[in-house]
Amino acid sequence: MRPQETNRRDNACQILSAPLLCRSQAGVLVLRVGVALLMLTHGWEKLMMLMEGRGSEWMDPLGIGATASLALCVFAEFFCSVAVFIGFLTRAASFVLVVNFWVAIFVYGEQGFWPQNELPLLYMICFVALIGTGSGPLGVDRVLARRLRCNSRAS
Repeated sequence: MRPQETNRRDNACQILSAPLLCRSQAGVLVLRVGVALLMLTHGWEKLMMLMEGRGSEWMDPLGIGATASLALCVFAEFFCSVAVFIGFLTRAASFVLVVNFWVAIFVYGEQGFWPQNELPLLYMICFVALIGTGSGPLGVDRVLARRLRCNSRAS
């Protein structure tokens, strides 16, 4: 077999067997999509509560009114979760969700820190990790960054 044929065969094998994402990129994708989907279930319930006009049934941990508190919670848990899911402004949306869970844990949460606040703390940790990683390669953020770099070079 000639060296040129060997190179072609090796290149074809690499293309066929290479993973689409490296392991760390796949981990960020699974974290981002998984935690966003789980959070959307909580946000959807609160969105329906707000749309049904039941805002007065919500708590008022910040002293801004029950309906306003529910609206802020819906913004974080539903709309920011959608943004995280598609990878759009992932760091900013994750920051909003971290603040939401900080309030849930430290302002509204149970008196005993552990284990009552385990689930909100787990969500908060996941969103802190996403602040550090961003959306990863399969998010809208990456597409926007490429476009912005291209547009800035054309100027």
